[in-house]
Amino acid sequence: MDLSNFSIEELKKLCVDVRKKIIDVVLKNGGHLASNLGIVELTVALRKVFKDEDTDVLFDVGHQSYVYKILTDREDRFETLRTLGGIGPFCDPKESSYDHFISGHAGSALSAGVGLAIGDPQKRVIVIVGDASIANGHSLEALNNMGNIKNIVVILNDNEMSIGKNVGILSKFFSKMILSKAYMSIRKDIKNIINRGHFGRKISNAIRRAEYSVKNFFLPVSISENLGFKYFGVIDGHNMEELLSVFEKIKAEEGPIFIHVKTKKGKGYKPAEEEKEKFHGVSPLNTNKVSKKIYSDVVGETLVEMAKEDKDIYAISAGMVKGTGLKSFFEENPLRSFDIGIAEGHGITFAGGLAKRNKKPYFAVYSTFLQRGVGQLIHDISLQNLPIKLLIDRAGIVGEDGKTHNGLYDISLFITLPNFLLVSPTTEKELKEVLKLSANLSQPIAIRYSKEEIFNLEEDEKFEIGKWKEIKKGKNNLFICTGSMLKEVLSVEDLLKERKIDGTIVSAASICPMDFDYIKNEFSKYENIFVLEEAYQVSGFGSEILNYLNDMGINKKINKIGIETGEIPHGKRGELMEKYGLRGVSLVERIEGKL
Repeated sequence: MDLSNFSIEELKKLCVDVRKKIIDVVLKNGGHLASNLGIVELTVALRKVFKDEDTDVLFDVGHQSYVYKILTDREDRFETLRTLGGIGPFCDPKESSYDHFISGHAGSALSAGVGLAIGDPQKRVIVIVGDASIANGHSLEALNNMGNIKNIVVILNDNEMSIGKNVGILSKFFSKMILSKAYMSIRKDIKNIINRGHFGRKISNAIRRAEYSVKNFFLPVSISENLGFKYFGVIDGHNMEELLSVFEKIKAEEGPIFIHVKTKKGKGYKPAEEEKEKFHGVSPLNTNKVSKKIYSDVVGETLVEMAKEDKDIYAISAGMVKGTGLKSFFEENPLRSFDIGIAEGHGITFAGGLAKRNKKPYFAVYSTFLQRGVGQLIHDISLQNLPIKLLIDRAGIVGEDGKTHNGLYDISLFITLPNFLLVSPTTEKELKEVLKLSANLSQPIAIRYSKEEIFNLEEDEKFEIGKWKEIKKGKNNLFICTGSMLKEVLSVEDLLKERKIDGTIVSAASICPMDFDYIKNEFSKYENIFVLEEAYQVSGFGSEILNYLNDMGINKKINKIGIETGEIPHGKRGELMEKYGLRGVSLVERIEGKL
């Protein structure tokens, strides 16, 4: 959408229309609502001032890119947001040429921006980053590397911080002054004149120090200038005239440039303005939907119960307190609760430090975000055998958040890490038992569970590390099921029997260590052995069993049923489970095809 000829009034009308479209679609499909409503004017102003042919725009995380999608080439498809085959929830170059780098995790856009800017000095690169994301370690590393890049602009979309009344008016006045054409012109002319010769450089340095001191007095956040940025702010992110004025002026400036824009999350939709956290990410609006307990809820409830008896239990979250089920724990145990923000690597090592002091830290983190702490898992935890407890939420297929948020790699990772136990409970009861057992372990444990409603069995033996449980006895075929796959196989048991496929169904929650005795004593009794896991099957649970058989000289074929690709798109979780052969008829056909 070309906005170059739009008047101010037309731009404001466009903002109203875009907000309405976002509200309508997100309430229908689910998605990130408040963050997108807060960035409407900012995105429209950028599209008005900067041209696609000489500017690349990047969004950190990308959950605030809906406005950008509508204003580029996806307006007519926006109704398909987060649906299978529709447009995605984040930025993706495979979806559109207007998306210049993939997004989904915090902390990637600034580093990518450095590479894009250096790779093509003729193109301006604009990176939009939120006030939470910019505190991420990766973001700070990137900012530290930008000091001499002339074609990069960083826009801080600040929707949480505030400037106190005592400096607010002066700050605004000073911001307007340093953005004026007169100031810019004088600044440049004086710099050219006095930079000639040794004495001139001394004067230049003195003026620069004086200018910095004044700015720092009025604008505390101009710490960015310590990193070599030209700082502009604080700008009202909902004032179209002010945004356009600033963007027009910086077009003529060399970078690196840092623009601090203040926005309001949920702007234009009262419920989202009043409950920002609730409307950050929303499910499709369904007044008839009954909320059902998921495994995250079980984790939260069980930890609260455990913490009443054990004062050494601590809980850690990386900005996902409610999502990981820890809200009640945080409320009841404020001195033993830590939300570290978007800093998963830090969270892992922090937990290690607590473990060194004989505390019992439980770090609840989404599987996809745990990937950001691989170095710490190896160096800080595994090699020291520190008994931290990792609660790996959203393991497996997540759903509408798509390829950047699926938890497909955790099994492959943890089976390679020395000293780590890896457990994927198959029922609610088993998850509770694992949590309670984990409290007094002397080595680290990773407990993975899917974004799924709870499941239980009428008869269920007590969980033991390194032991599997036979759930149904049969002949010819053996089904080794870990995590969510026990429920999936039991749900198609009758369909399998209709196709003359009978077998023993085993609950294999203990992945590392495996049940070596069961493998040696039982595998030889069956013609076909299936290992089912909701994870990327390359180097996964099935592969680990196959490696053990090979090491033991046991000649037995293993049929692996897992996820064959690392790139699962967005869509409803149930749709994707069926599409990739892990649920329903497609699972039956996949098993049948192996025979």
